[in-house]
Amino acid sequence: MFWRYNALTSHIDTLLDKENVTLHELMDEDDILQECKGQNNKLIDFLVLPHVMEELVQLVTCEPGEDVEDKVKYKYPNIACELLTSDVPQILDKLVENNTYIDKIYNFLLCEHQLNPLLASFFTKVLGLLLVRKPDYLFEYLVAKDDFLGHLLTHLGTSAIMDLLMRLITYDPVISVKSRILKWLDDENLVEKLVNLVHVDQAEEVGISQYTILFCYM
Repeated sequence: MFWRYNALTSHIDTLLDKENVTLHELMDEDDILQECKGQNNKLIDFLVLPHVMEELVQLVTCEPGEDVEDKVKYKYPNIACELLTSDVPQILDKLVENNTYIDKIYNFLLCEHQLNPLLASFFTKVLGLLLVRKPDYLFEYLVAKDDFLGHLLTHLGTSAIMDLLMRLITYDPVISVKSRILKWLDDENLVEKLVNLVHVDQAEEVGISQYTILFCYM
C-alpha cells in the first residue's frame, strides 16, 4: 500500500510541502503541465498566489538577459505561457481579476521597438484564450484601451500580432460578440488604417499581412 501511494503521488506534491518552494523548482519537474491540467489543487493554489502570478506574467512579457542560461531564456517562459493558458478556471479567473495581471500583459503591446517574436506569441496565446473563454470581458477591456487597434497595427509585421488581429476579425463562437467586434473595427476605420499603412519601402511581411487581413475582413 505504501509503494502504491508513492507511485501515485507526484514529486510536485512533495516539493509543495517544502517551505519557500520556488516557481522555478516546480518548472523543473517534467509533469508540471500535466499536474496543472489534471487539476492538482495544491499546485493550482500555489500558482494563483499573487507573487507567483506576478512571476508567471513577467516570464511571458519581459525579455531575459543575454547572459542567462537557455532554460531561463526559453524553458521557463514557455512553461509559464502553458500554465497561464492551461484553461484552468482558477488561473483564468485570477488572470483577469482587477485587471492587475492582464494590464501587465497588455503593456507588452505598447513597446515602441520591434517585438520579441517569442513573447509576442505568448501575448497572442493569452489573449486568444480570453477571446474564447471570456469574450465579453476581453471585448470590453480592449475597447476601453486608448488606440488598441493602432498599437496592434504598429506591430503588424510580427506574425503573432497579425494572428491576433485575424482571430478578432474571424471570431465566430458567440454571434453577439462577433457583431460587436466587427462594428468596433469598422468604427475604428480598420480598412482605412490598413490602406494608409501601405507604402513602397515597407517590409514584405507587413504588406502580406495587410492584404491578408483586408481579404478576410472585406
